[in-house]
Amino acid sequence: MEIEGVNLPSFENFLRERGKRIESAEDFARTLQEFLEWVNAQQEKAKEVREAVLRGEDVPLHRMVIEFEKAGVALNLLVEIRNKLLEGYQELMRMQV
Repeated sequence: MEIEGVNLPSFENFLRERGKRIESAEDFARTLQEFLEWVNAQQEKAKEVREAVLRGEDVPLHRMVIEFEKAGVALNLLVEIRNKLLEGYQELMRMQV
């Protein structure tokens, strides 16, 4: 049995995989949209593995746990990015002009 390393999701890894660099607001919006799609894909993978287990297919337990953890970490990362964006926006709104 071959044991592979686990590559947990991070926004930096996401950018590195795509060879992207954010240079403008449009780049940021596009990158954020791609990240949302990527998080959704992680959730879908976990859902597919869960459904395969429920159908009684031979899915290794460790694969199921890894997919659930990847999906959970990706979702938590998305929530943290959202929180930081809101925090930055609120800080801008508190600035006096």
